[in-house]
Amino acid sequence: MAKISRNIVILVCVMSCVLFLAGHLVGPTAEAQAKKSEQIQDPYKNTTILVEAFVVEVDLSALYDLGVSPIGQKPNSVSIENILKCLQDKESAQVSTGAKVVLLQKQSGSADSKETIYRGQQAPIRMSDRSNRTTPKAVRSYNISSSFDALVNILPDSRIFVSFNFEQFAVEKVSSKSELLPTTIERGWSGTACLEAGKPSIAGATQDEQKAVFFILCGDIKSE
Repeated sequence: MAKISRNIVILVCVMSCVLFLAGHLVGPTAEAQAKKSEQIQDPYKNTTILVEAFVVEVDLSALYDLGVSPIGQKPNSVSIENILKCLQDKESAQVSTGAKVVLLQKQSGSADSKETIYRGQQAPIRMSDRSNRTTPKAVRSYNISSSFDALVNILPDSRIFVSFNFEQFAVEKVSSKSELLPTTIERGWSGTACLEAGKPSIAGATQDEQKAVFFILCGDIKSE
């Protein structure tokens, strides 16, 4: 009986030593892990990022004159440099709309624009006395708008990851003397892109028989 009691005492002493040593080992490890977690916090936590979006319309003929492939075949696919060169000629290209948002790291934001425009039209009427008269102008209203939503995240390599959604409702420009109703336009792009700070990038495009429309994104790291 005494022998059993002695064995129990020895076992309790051994367990106490194990727990004591484990406490000394685990304590510093947990503390080190906590410090390491603090050290790997996002270095861009308080950084401000500017994200800009532009819709650029370019005549296809101007792109072809620069040697751009009509079907995007490399190495002659369209580039930002091609678009910027076309923008030097107002007859060849124009920025039809744009939006920008300023965001903190890993935050989202939006920019919206709405406008109502009015177009008047009048048409000549031939009277029985062969004189021409015009009807009073019929005024039509058109709602034009754009909306841009973005979420940003600066990656470890300093590139800017952007998740975006852009929608545009517009009306084509027509001559004030035109009797035709203007054509309404609806465009939209959504997706993700990785941008180099300060460098614009083509994030989407559409094309018809006469022109190509490019959606361009640009991000810049403003401050920390």
